[in-house]
Amino acid sequence: MRGRRNITLVAAFAAIFPATRQAAHGVPFTSSGVVRASAAVDSVFIDRLTQDVVIAGGDFGSYLMARLGVVPIPSDLRLQVTVDPRRILIHGRIADLPQEAVSTLGPLLGIFPAEMPLAADITLDRVAREVVRFRLAEVRVRGMPLPETLLASVMLSVGHQYPALGTTGRDLFVEIPPDGNVELVAGGVRLTTVPADDGRGTPERRGV
Repeated sequence: MRGRRNITLVAAFAAIFPATRQAAHGVPFTSSGVVRASAAVDSVFIDRLTQDVVIAGGDFGSYLMARLGVVPIPSDLRLQVTVDPRRILIHGRIADLPQEAVSTLGPLLGIFPAEMPLAADITLDRVAREVVRFRLAEVRVRGMPLPETLLASVMLSVGHQYPALGTTGRDLFVEIPPDGNVELVAGGVRLTTVPADDGRGTPERRGV
């Protein structure tokens, strides 16, 4: 199934990371989170029912996975999500990934034992008036960054298989309204729009 095949994309956003107190406080990916996040996105950017909402980190992470084709969220996906103003942290153990994902990303994960903790930093930036980018910024082994050349090579291969991640395999570009904004906050992702009476007019009905 497409969702199962694309679970490789989940593993593409993970790397080795030592267990930390912050990581222990993460929340899981869930199919119900996709529904909640989608409703919140629509309420701000499509239906214009509110101008400000914070989506819980696990829900928004699940929403991004759905955009990559991981639908429904697999029941055996046990990675977790933690969000702070600097990054979206995806973390867990190699054993928390389906075996097919570990096999596909062998150059990154294959030499490590299944119980090894893993994580990845995803950053957010606005790259155009109507586009934000979620980027795999860094992966680490025992707190040390993996060599950029290795990461780039493996993710380039992933990008060839999954165009949604761009040619580098590390970038997910998401369209937002010209008056909208997306930012990371403690525990979640904040979506906002400017008031309709600020003289900029009503944008086209677009959303992430």
